[in-house]
Amino acid sequence: MKQENESPFSNPKFLLVLAITFLSLWGWQYYLNKKYPPAAAVITSSAPTAPAAGAISGSTSPTDSSGGSLKSAETLKAEAKPLTVQKFDYADENVKFTVSSLGFSFVDFQLNDYKNNDGQQIQFAQNDSLYTLQYGGKPIQFQVSASEDKLVYTGVASVEGKEIKRILKYDKDLKAFVSTILIPEGLNQLEFVIVQNQVVPKSKNFLMPSFDHQDFVYITSGKTHSERITGIKDTEIFNKETDAVSMASVGSQYFVAAFVNKSDILPKVVKKVAAHKAMLSIDYDLKNTKISELKQIIYMGAKKTETLQNIDPSLPEVLNYGMFGFISKVLLSLMKLIHSFVGNWGVAIILLTIIVRTILLPFNIMSFRSAQAMQKIKPKMDEVKARYKSDPVRMNKETMALMKENNANPLSGCLPMLLQIPIFFAFFATISTSIELYHQPFFGWIQDLSSHDPIFILPILMGLTMFFQQKLTPTTMDPMQAKILNFMPLIFTLFMVTLPSGLTLYNFISALFGVTQQYFLLKDTKSKSAAVVRA
Repeated sequence: MKQENESPFSNPKFLLVLAITFLSLWGWQYYLNKKYPPAAAVITSSAPTAPAAGAISGSTSPTDSSGGSLKSAETLKAEAKPLTVQKFDYADENVKFTVSSLGFSFVDFQLNDYKNNDGQQIQFAQNDSLYTLQYGGKPIQFQVSASEDKLVYTGVASVEGKEIKRILKYDKDLKAFVSTILIPEGLNQLEFVIVQNQVVPKSKNFLMPSFDHQDFVYITSGKTHSERITGIKDTEIFNKETDAVSMASVGSQYFVAAFVNKSDILPKVVKKVAAHKAMLSIDYDLKNTKISELKQIIYMGAKKTETLQNIDPSLPEVLNYGMFGFISKVLLSLMKLIHSFVGNWGVAIILLTIIVRTILLPFNIMSFRSAQAMQKIKPKMDEVKARYKSDPVRMNKETMALMKENNANPLSGCLPMLLQIPIFFAFFATISTSIELYHQPFFGWIQDLSSHDPIFILPILMGLTMFFQQKLTPTTMDPMQAKILNFMPLIFTLFMVTLPSGLTLYNFISALFGVTQQYFLLKDTKSKSAAVVRA
């Protein structure tokens, strides 16, 4: 006969469950590291002092200050002199970038309204060029001039003895560029190359995985596809191509470099990772075509839904919320609505949590009533099991009849959990993907809802609240199962140590709501029982 005070660690079943639990924890951490490998989503550095808003300067220029006419490609060829690389600097309240005549590309593209964890401005491709225009695998040397409004750049170049012209316009309101390339007859091929993200080896840190990642997102044949880049080794090469692409992007958790094709011909896109850099190659095959113009929309910036939608309807596809994306979009919309009234994202999360739990309240009450009923008939169920232990069919029949008679349904206890699991994962995707919460403070020590709690107070509070919620919840488990269940708050606490504090805040408020709910339900039950006794 077992002693009441026998240690659970002497029970093989308990040890097995404990092992499975910790394997689950390890698997969760492995999943996070694989899905969100540590990487520098954007390369940051201390950039030189920006010129005044709207200012453009060129180290060399083929035009005078009045914006005179450009030299033709034939004239440039006849001069037979190597061209000096021109650089035009621009800055306003939103961006700072340099346009280079080599490949008519961007260098040192910086977002002025976002900073990284080190307090530096977000910068794309510090030591590389963005949207480099190439022919035969080499950058095309343009001669570039800036328009009087300082938002339009025009360049000409000679390719295979043919003149090619490009016009690049920056829309300050949309924070995007429109690129128009005039194609001479007989040109066979043209290629853009986008270099953006660094891809570094995966971290070996078990408890603190990063939530940064790199995605190739593209649209072909009207369907959106996504390919995630994990931590890559020095010897590994990623190289995949896709034909007929209308939109393609390479992006991190919160920021993206994207292009939208607006031409009558669709390019082939090659996704590459080499030397720890993620690249897109956009290749237009111009053979056997009579097209005279290539047009693209170019965007480098935050993954903000409204901004992406205003630029082009296809661009919001770069936002990847995962399997429960439809729930994530609803949660984000509700959170934005609440934030418009309260002005604090942490408060918005709290109020949204209360709304979600209130919607689920009828299911939770049903689960509580069913658990109470199961607890009440447990002695009778034990008698049935003892009486018909040699006849499983009869035992199941009598058990079902007993539960039906007392309105007890064990499956109803699982329903609230089944509803909350997709909401949890949707909330996780919302918190860790939405730029709206990036570096947004709550109060006190929580200064970034998209990052983990720096001193782990919220995870501990959440674990304690879950523990009290457990104690208030009716259960029909045997003592050993109950002891195993007592470890769940600890396990969830360890889970939340690595997750964004916004998600931990959601779980804490949800558990606190559950404790309050259980308290009043138990109080109501005791009141009804006392009334029956008095009667």
